[in-house]
Amino acid sequence: MCGIFAYLNHLTPKTRQEILLLLVGGLKRLEYRGYDSAGVALDSPNGEDIAIVKKQGKVKALEDEIFSRTNLDLEKSTDSHVGIAHTRWATHGVPSAVNAHPQRSDHDHGFVVVHN
Repeated sequence: MCGIFAYLNHLTPKTRQEILLLLVGGLKRLEYRGYDSAGVALDSPNGEDIAIVKKQGKVKALEDEIFSRTNLDLEKSTDSHVGIAHTRWATHGVPSAVNAHPQRSDHDHGFVVVHN
């Protein structure tokens, strides 16, 4: 069992910090569906990269990891955003950041995916 939350906006200026707070807030409400690990993926302001942060443990551990990173450009604002978030209950595979979602599609990072 897992919790999946997504956020998409268009022509609504928001900073990356605001979007990440929305994603983490969604995961906090879904944490009862999985507490072994959690992760988020967020498009970049320039549209060229997808930032992924994953952490073993509860959503609070993920939140701490997100806001301790210096490479996420939290104050950057754009008009459109896409973000997905996932909290995992490990039914197959050990709880770890490697097994946490979101997962990248391949070495070219064409897309990211979460699933239950």
